[in-house]
Amino acid sequence: MEIIAFILSLACVLLNAYGKILTWPLAIASSTAYGYVFFDSRLFGDAALQFVFIGLAIYAWITWHKKDTNHQTNQPSFSRASINSIAKCGIAWLLMFFVIQYILKNHTSSDVPNIDAFLTAGSLLATYMSAQKWLENWLLWAFVDVIYIGLYVYKDLYLTALLYGLLIALCLLGWRQWSKQMKVKANT
Repeated sequence: MEIIAFILSLACVLLNAYGKILTWPLAIASSTAYGYVFFDSRLFGDAALQFVFIGLAIYAWITWHKKDTNHQTNQPSFSRASINSIAKCGIAWLLMFFVIQYILKNHTSSDVPNIDAFLTAGSLLATYMSAQKWLENWLLWAFVDVIYIGLYVYKDLYLTALLYGLLIALCLLGWRQWSKQMKVKANT
């Protein structure tokens, strides 16, 4: 199952880097597969996160499908997050961390509740930022992906650790592609 989840996730992020709407159905499929993998590995925060990812993917799919109000196209309009939005995201991350940590420590047999809660909260935020089409989502994804590599090696999920290494490279590609699209849009 990890191999299937690996392939679906890689395809999903690659399509997202190029701003393709097919990102979101693939996100649903990869999240479903990884939900199983993570539950089996007792990464309960990550397993539950996959179900939230499915909901956020549906939200993003609908958001991206709506026509751009400025140009009446189906191309996504990427933008930078405001300082105010980034500050709110930081507060949301902290609050989510404490809630998730409490749940993992008190209601699961997780052996890594702190890092699982931290990364789960960060991943939720990065997905929300991607759905909002904020360029900075790529930076947050790269940050959490670096830490996820260590967690997955610790949990003997080596293929998934490799995936997250590749995802960091795709974060750079995504940043570059979205930046290019923003420049083109600004020049039209």
